[in-house]
Amino acid sequence: MRIDRARFSRDEFRFFTATPTRWGDCDMFGHVNNVQFVRYYESGRLDYFHRLLELDTGPEVVNSLIIADIHVSFLRQINHPCALEVGSRISRLGNSSFDFEAAIFAEGDDEPYSTATAACVWFNYRDNQSQPIPPAQRAIIKQFEGIES
Repeated sequence: MRIDRARFSRDEFRFFTATPTRWGDCDMFGHVNNVQFVRYYESGRLDYFHRLLELDTGPEVVNSLIIADIHVSFLRQINHPCALEVGSRISRLGNSSFDFEAAIFAEGDDEPYSTATAACVWFNYRDNQSQPIPPAQRAIIKQFEGIES
């Protein structure tokens, strides 16, 4: 999959989550293991959902989000220690799903180390089926991201 790097530069994101590397994130080659990138993206995505959309987590939650599909592109190696920032955004809103895009940056660096795209679905865990995105969350996303539709 070819990534349009201009779409994933730092100035294309409005929401950032500080995510420092840890010694245990490294593999035997001394750089951050690829699986940790997905965890960094998870931290950024959950931060976005909690701070912006005020979503709760836990076993009592009935309606929330699931990841239906995710793609990660690894562009550069990350070495420890590094003060990382995950840029996160929603780029498309559907009825019950949306596209979530993210990029990992070193603090002060405009070029990403990695990019990710994910399809997220608003989901009812009790009924085990998708649900329309609630109007309150839809309005927050549209205003924050500047999405017209």
